[in-house]
Amino acid sequence: MNSILVIDIGNTSTSVGYYRNDRVSGVGRCNSRFKSMDEVLPLVTAKPADAVVIASVVPSVNARWKRLIKTAKLPSPLFVSHELELGISVDYPKPENIGADRLANAAAAASLLGMPSVVCDFGTALTFDILDGKRGYIGGIICPGLPLMFDYLSEKTALLPHIKPNKTKAIVGRNTTQAMQIGARLGYRGMVREVLLSLEKDFRVKNLPICCTGGYAGWIFKDWDVAATIDPNLTLKGLGIIGQLNL
Repeated sequence: MNSILVIDIGNTSTSVGYYRNDRVSGVGRCNSRFKSMDEVLPLVTAKPADAVVIASVVPSVNARWKRLIKTAKLPSPLFVSHELELGISVDYPKPENIGADRLANAAAAASLLGMPSVVCDFGTALTFDILDGKRGYIGGIICPGLPLMFDYLSEKTALLPHIKPNKTKAIVGRNTTQAMQIGARLGYRGMVREVLLSLEKDFRVKNLPICCTGGYAGWIFKDWDVAATIDPNLTLKGLGIIGQLNL
């Protein structure tokens, strides 16, 4: 198999890449609700692909992406669900409710870190997906993401600006923006640390293997005393692994 075209359709943006020999390359991004196929065709035709695997959390755009794949004369896409072979078992009351991206993350973490382990995905929401050594995927934890935090502060207060995460070594803010940056980083780290400590206590292990992805993972974990593997392409890698198991 030359390569697998892997597509992660999120609520706002979509990541597209090519998986081959345990690596992801040619990663690009576009609007999940693209208006013209001409916007996206260069991404899905950049390299030859023998298969297409998609994780989507936006069912309303799936038909649009199917038409795009057909227009590009690519193989019919495989949409990820709990019914596929994932490389791990799923012990969850209603597995159909698990997001396809979270299943892909779990498949990648099981392959890269083994089990038990945890995946942290820093997106619009911060999700923790938990892998048990015997039961496989057992569930997760969902917290507000950094974008929601900044959006809410700006929308619900008259004087606080809308900002994005930025680096700062200060502990006390000397202006409003700096104070918000410090609060976000330290407060978020506190939340993440508490979740991870609780998981380690529950699993009765120290140094639970952690794999992180999402746009803000590096901002949170850089120069921190909590060790983690950071892989911005973790979800795409998981899609490739699932593709190999099912095609």
